[in-house]
Amino acid sequence: MMTGVVYDDDFTVHGCLWDENYSESPQRFTSILQRCNSLGLIDRCVKIDARPATREELLSKHTIEHVDLLKSTQDLHDEELLENISSEYDSIYLHPFTYKQCLLAAGSSIELAKAVADGRVINGMAIVRPPGHHAMKSEYCGYCFFNNVAIAAQYLLDKTTVRKILIVDWDIHHGQATQQMFYDDPRVLYFSIHRYEHGQFWPNLRESDFDHVGHGNGTGFNVNVPLNKTAMKNDDYMAITHYLLIPLAIEFSPDFIIISSGYDSAIGDPKGEMLVTPACYAHITQKLMNLTHGKIISILEGGYYLKSLAEGAALTLRALLGDPCPVIDSLRQPCDSVMETIRSVIHVHAMYWDCFKYSILYSEILPEIRYDFVVEKSTEKSKIIYQTRNMYSKIDTKRLDTILNNIITDTRLFNPPIRMGLIIETVEHSITNTEHSDVYEYLKSHVGHLHILNERQSTIKELNLAHSTKHIEYMIQMNQQKYTNDNNYFESIENNLALNTFRYFVGSLLQIIDSIFESKIRSGIYVKLPVEDSAKDLCFLNASVISAKYAIQKYKLKRILIIELNEDISQLHYDDQILVISVQRILNGLSLENKNITALWSKEILNDADFTTMMLHLILPIAYEYNPELIIMSTKFDLNMNTISGIQITPIIYGHLTQWLSTLANGKLMVCEQKVNSYSIYRKECLLECSKALLGIPISKLCVKKQLNLETKQILHNNIKRHIKNWKSLQLNINKLVE
Repeated sequence: MMTGVVYDDDFTVHGCLWDENYSESPQRFTSILQRCNSLGLIDRCVKIDARPATREELLSKHTIEHVDLLKSTQDLHDEELLENISSEYDSIYLHPFTYKQCLLAAGSSIELAKAVADGRVINGMAIVRPPGHHAMKSEYCGYCFFNNVAIAAQYLLDKTTVRKILIVDWDIHHGQATQQMFYDDPRVLYFSIHRYEHGQFWPNLRESDFDHVGHGNGTGFNVNVPLNKTAMKNDDYMAITHYLLIPLAIEFSPDFIIISSGYDSAIGDPKGEMLVTPACYAHITQKLMNLTHGKIISILEGGYYLKSLAEGAALTLRALLGDPCPVIDSLRQPCDSVMETIRSVIHVHAMYWDCFKYSILYSEILPEIRYDFVVEKSTEKSKIIYQTRNMYSKIDTKRLDTILNNIITDTRLFNPPIRMGLIIETVEHSITNTEHSDVYEYLKSHVGHLHILNERQSTIKELNLAHSTKHIEYMIQMNQQKYTNDNNYFESIENNLALNTFRYFVGSLLQIIDSIFESKIRSGIYVKLPVEDSAKDLCFLNASVISAKYAIQKYKLKRILIIELNEDISQLHYDDQILVISVQRILNGLSLENKNITALWSKEILNDADFTTMMLHLILPIAYEYNPELIIMSTKFDLNMNTISGIQITPIIYGHLTQWLSTLANGKLMVCEQKVNSYSIYRKECLLECSKALLGIPISKLCVKKQLNLETKQILHNNIKRHIKNWKSLQLNINKLVE
């Protein structure tokens, strides 16, 4: 996967001549570049040449007067005059090179967007300054002169085949200018997460609140997520991601995503006063990456504590490169304030989006609208003069530096040389036979080179991690008697063909686990041979649990997550170091009383939209709270079996499930087939989508429009009710819904 990066040494020239402590400084650019280089990220990217924007490109979003005024200041060295002009605008300083640097920032953003749209790179980052999302059509504002993101988005709409764009603005300040520029345009969905405090935080605008949803044809395409308290954490930002951003993005189905990447919500930033860790941005980025077949770019906005700015930007670039997301601390219950905001957003947008209309968080109660900012009225009609210097006192960052250094040290950047190992079961258990298998040829034709691991046979001692020898002997005897109709027939463990086959199955899973924890591969897939003779399949012995217990014993793991589709075998093996989440249709109403999760589904068919809702509102929140060190995804890629079990999801959803789960556990994830009955194309497509997700190859877009209904909502309510006592991440103040 090729990632583009655009930057230029000239981005260090524009600076405040009269105030060395001004927040928007050249050091912002150099700190990011230094950190990216120290991690070896820049050398892994395709360098996109920076270029100045043309006049035509600027005028697509700004007036002639706006462009010409800034142009008139180029090479102007009268410092007093520059400061006087600056004082006419809110939070602006001018430098003789400002105009040329702003041209370069806007043009470089366009060039990166164009490179992704043309297919030269799959995604990318623009490390540019000054920022742009406060630059209005005819007014400079908030360190911004030309709106880089808006200009790039308009270029894509005008000059390429891109028809729908999602702009995600996670800068701590509302990008009011970007909102204004696309407020009536349904081709652009603007989603902004920003500090608001009921209007008391800059830019102090009423239009930054959740009820400003767009105008005309653009109604419903402007989504503001105002944060009304400080000290918001990863828990709160990931709740916004899971309950608002991802459902909306899936339903909107954009062709392209642009992130307005401001890092002033990161821990330590004096403006944002939030507690988001740098790694959280990587998690949000990778959640978005596959929603547009990989087409996503990040364009730098704010961020004023250099250490968290540099780390946040570097980890975002690392996520774009497809490296595993760093582990973040266990996520718990989002704060009441952010949940109030989430419900308010859902309420006002429910009439426009099905994902909100049928959300478990939707309420008929009209949300409160507060605007507490009071503008002092002047009796004189005088021009406003804005402060230009001594706005920011120098901050002693020693204490913050210690905190960030500890966070950086504790952030383990796991990135083995091989992204995915593959084992395909063969009759002779050899790599030669693997390379001639039908599944291998199919996968290789779509994804290219595959790293093959050797099969190995597990020992009886390894099987004993989950099953006693006595139990194994008994189950073998029961299985043989069932298929031979001979109650006196018995074959020893050593000679039993079915057990020997099963031992190769388990041994291969253990081989994948060893390769992961020896840092040879990041993840793995095990592909079984179809079993025509049921007597040869020991489905009553659980390979996933054996594998988990092996990893616990050998690598001292404390938390392993097993995800099961169409199965509930692992539920019977309760262990406080293993969490099993099983998705199945209700057949007999059985519910096990332990911490394991059974996501029961009472509909006749579980479709992609249903499963996506279950993932975002139940499985992922629990998984992030559990914070596993290894994930084992166990399933049957069999359309007929899925239909019988009430689960009928497309191969695409398997790819997205794999990708979403791979943001956890440093990407340490193993996919294994439990039982296979056919060589169907459906099965191959499922394996392909999972392989693409693990290899970092863009997976197919989800399409879930018009699939949700009230039954989905009620089923989700019931599942949350069953598990809410054990999981803080599910305690979302929905007591009325689960009583």
